[in-house]
Order: sequence, then C-alpha cells, then structure tokens
Amino acid sequence: MTNESLQASDLMAAARGDTGLQDFGHAQFIAGLERLIVSINGEARLTEIGMDAQRQRIAGLLVNRLRIKRALATCPEIRDETITAPLVIVGLPRTGSTMTHRLLASDTDHTAMRWWEGRHPAMLPGEVRGQSTARRELGRAEVDAVVAASPEAMDIHPWDFDGADEEILLVEHTFHSTVPEAYMHLPSYSAWVEAQDHVPVYQDLLACLQYLQWQDRTRAGKRWVLKSPHHLGYLDALLQVFPDARIIQTHRDPMQTVPSFCSMCVSLSAPLTRSLDANAIGRHWATKLARNLERSAAVASDNPQAFIDLYFRDMVKDPIGEMEACTHVSASRSVTRRAPRCRRIATMTTIRRTRTNTASPTTDSARRLSMGYSAAMWRGMACGSQPSVNSCRQSSSRKTSQGTISMPSTTRRIGSMQTSR
Repeated sequence: MTNESLQASDLMAAARGDTGLQDFGHAQFIAGLERLIVSINGEARLTEIGMDAQRQRIAGLLVNRLRIKRALATCPEIRDETITAPLVIVGLPRTGSTMTHRLLASDTDHTAMRWWEGRHPAMLPGEVRGQSTARRELGRAEVDAVVAASPEAMDIHPWDFDGADEEILLVEHTFHSTVPEAYMHLPSYSAWVEAQDHVPVYQDLLACLQYLQWQDRTRAGKRWVLKSPHHLGYLDALLQVFPDARIIQTHRDPMQTVPSFCSMCVSLSAPLTRSLDANAIGRHWATKLARNLERSAAVASDNPQAFIDLYFRDMVKDPIGEMEACTHVSASRSVTRRAPRCRRIATMTTIRRTRTNTASPTTDSARRLSMGYSAAMWRGMACGSQPSVNSCRQSSSRKTSQGTISMPSTTRRIGSMQTSR
C-alpha cells in the first residue's frame, strides 16, 4: 500500500495498458475524473488503506469504461435496444425506495440492474454473450467480503449480489455521481458535480442499460425499474433522456430517515479517513438533500403527469396494493403471480426499517410537506439540534401559490422552496 497522491494520467494510462484499449468517451468524463482526484488528494484526508482503496476502485471503473465503449463501437446494434417507459424510483434515503424497487423488480414483466452488474457491467475478455458466470462470481465474492468484514452492513443495506440494486453504480462510471461523497469528504467535487450538465451522464446510463439488455436476451420486452436517491437532483436531465419515464417518488418523515442515512455515511467513512467529522457529514447531507428535494419539486411542478407519490406507511400496510396502483396492473393478474415473493420481500425490508408514527399526507400536499417543515427540520438538525417530530410541527407559516406551508419557527428556510405542483 502507498499513500502517494492519485494522478488521473497515471490511472488512465494503467487502464489502457491493462486492456489494450484507448477510447474513454466524451471529455466531460475526464473532467469529472480529474475533479474527483483533486478533491481526494486535497480534501478527503484518507489513510493509506483509504487511498489504496480509491486507487483500486477508480482503476476498476476506468477498465470497465474502456470495455463498455469498445463494446458499443464494435457492436453498434447495442444502441438499437429499446428502453421503454422505465419506472424510476426516487426519494430521500430510507423512505422505502429499496423495498419499492425490489417489489417492482420481482414482477416477471420487469427487469432491473443486479448488484454484480453495477460493479462489473462490461463483458470480460473472451466472455460469450449470455454467459456471465465469472462476473457474477466476482460480485458474490465482493458482497461476501463486505458482510464478513462488517456484519452490521446488512442492517445498513440489504446486500444481495444477484438482487436488484441501484444503477448509481453505473452512473459512477461517468465520474459525475454521489457515490464518492457517501464515504469521503469531497466538498469541491460535490459542488462541481451539482453544477454540471447531466444530460450526457444520463445518455451514458441509457447506453449502459442497452448494453446490459443486449447481454441478457431474457430482458427483451421487459420494463426497466430504476432506483437511486441520486436522481432526485437531476430529474430534468433524466426526463430529457428518458422522456417516457414514470417517476415514483417515495415519501417519509425525514426525522425518521435523514439521521439514519448520515449515520451510514459516517460508518462508511470511518475506516478510510484520518480525520472523521460526523457533524460535517450531517451538515453536508442535510443541506444537499434539501437542495435536491427543491429541484425535484420544481421538475414535478413542470411535469405532473410523470410523477406518482408513494408513502412509506401505505407501503408497510399494503405493499401489493401500492405496487398495483403504481403500475396500473389489475389485481387478479398481479397478486396471483407476485404476491408470495412480494410479501416476503416486504416483510424482510420492513423489519430493517425504523417505525414511523407519522400519518400519510394527501397526494397533493406531499411535496409541500417535504419542502416545508421537513426541509426546515434538516436545517435545525444540521445546526446541532434534533427536535421531535411533534415539536417540529409547532410552526410559522409561509404563503405559496399552492397555499400555506407549515414551517418550524426555530429553523431557517432552506433555499427558495419551490413547491407548486
């Protein structure tokens, strides 16, 4: 191991040497890689183990990217694959999005990215199309290593190497994702990523999904189910690339969710850094998540027909019924085919989630709830206070085009809070 600074040129040269390939794709990717490395070297304060882990992870992403670009160039029919009307699950972390994702992915008419595909999306040299056993085993070994090293990881996320998982792992190959800042202090990189045009990022994601569909012919004609909190801040770009996407936004009281997510980020960061600041992590994510929610509200206001609101409490009470409402599939056909597995998944996931006593809001008030007292609560939490759910409802009022938003009197408004729907 070495604690030497990372160099983008060295890592790119090594990936080219390992693969014999040259084309990484568009220049925006290189800018993202360089920004990430500058931030790691100057801000992350990594240990030797942490620096070595990032060197290996970035090297793997670069190798994958070269192989993906080569496949797209040598097999142009990949880009003819059709990705029609994907279901895209977005929401704050811990709002039931994983349960929703796995329930929908269990439908035999649907498909989703598997965890091992996110880590190893590119076919290996000599691999025959449709025979991905070697990559599946690489994924299995990685998950086994994570769980063996940290058994509590299963309480943070239901790890399943062959299960549906977040395509943020594919977005990570663009070097424009939120993955690195989940376990490193990277303020300049985070700000840079937010300021970029994400249409090319989602064009890359589309190409990756087409590539995965081309690899596995059993996916032909199935509807993709996507999921990541990352999308919450870039739904305008996502809808440009996937104009027929159906956005399912999950909702839950953030006082039940955001502290848990910040705690997860602290746990992920602790083994890698020489200087862990849990309060800074809380402030960073409280502010960022509120900003992303503001952006999603603006996009929902402009595209109401594309959005479905889904509430955590309703999901726990009747997961099958909520899925039918989201997909507009008749109960007789859906329940008969999916009920056993769906109920098992729902039960397993619900056990891992903390309880909520917050009543589900009406559909037309959901985004105002999230953008109003919820976002403001995070500001109070980020400043060091953690008011109870009931005390947060003691509020002042603010007028919007949709009426009055309830705001905690002890916290400051976050951003412009565009909440019209």
